[in-house]
Amino acid sequence: MKPYQAILAFISYFLVQFVVYTYISVPYYMTITGGILLMVYAFLLHRKQMLHMSSRDLKGSQLLFCLGIGLGLALISKTGILFGFLSGKITSEQTLPDPFFLTVSIVTTVVLIPVLEELLVRGILFGSFSRSFSYKTAVVCSSVFFLLGHRMLSWPSVFVVGILLAWIYWRTDNLAVTMVIHGTINLGSFLSMPLYALLTTNRTLGLMAGLLMVLLGIGITCLSTKMFLRKHDALPA
Repeated sequence: MKPYQAILAFISYFLVQFVVYTYISVPYYMTITGGILLMVYAFLLHRKQMLHMSSRDLKGSQLLFCLGIGLGLALISKTGILFGFLSGKITSEQTLPDPFFLTVSIVTTVVLIPVLEELLVRGILFGSFSRSFSYKTAVVCSSVFFLLGHRMLSWPSVFVVGILLAWIYWRTDNLAVTMVIHGTINLGSFLSMPLYALLTTNRTLGLMAGLLMVLLGIGITCLSTKMFLRKHDALPA
C-alpha cells in the first residue's frame, strides 16, 4: 500500500464519522463507525499482507508487561488534564445515567476504538510509511496522524504515546501487542475522574497529584517496556 493510499484511508476515518453522526446516529456514531471501518481496514491489511498479529508475546508476564505499559501511558496522558486546567478550559466529567449506553461506550472505548486505530495508524499508516521511508520517519509521521484524531490539549501526551506504540510495533511486528496497550490506556481514562474532582476542589493538591501521576507513569512505562522487550527478544520466533 502506498503512503497516499494510507492517507486516504485515514481521511475515510473522519468522513465515515461525519456521515454516521449526521445521518444515522449521534449517541452511537463512534460504535457504528468503528464496526464499519474495522472490517474495511482488516480486509485491506489482509489483502495487502500487512496484517501482523500473533499471541506469542501475550502470555503470562508478557501480557502483564503490556498492561503495565498501557497503565504507565494512561498516567502520562493525564498531562492533558493538567494543561486543560491551567488554561482554564477544563470541564467536569459527564455522568452516563443509561446503563446500556454506558456499557456500549466502555466497550467502544476500551476494545473497538483501540483495535480500529491500531489497524489504521500502526497497521496501515506506519506500515505504508515504513515501506517508503526510514522507520524513524514512519514513526514520527504516523504519530502526527495519530494525534490529529484527539483533542488539541492532549496532543503532547498523545504524540508521545504514538511514538512509543509505533516503536513497539516496529520492534515486535505484532499489532496485538499495541492493541492491548492501547486498550489499557483507554481503560485508564477512568483515572481522570478523581483527578477532575480533586482539581476542582483543591487546585494545589490536584496539580501535585497530577504531576505525581505523570512521573509515576514515566517510571512504570520505562520499566514495563524494558521488561517486555527483554522477554519478547528471548522468545523463539
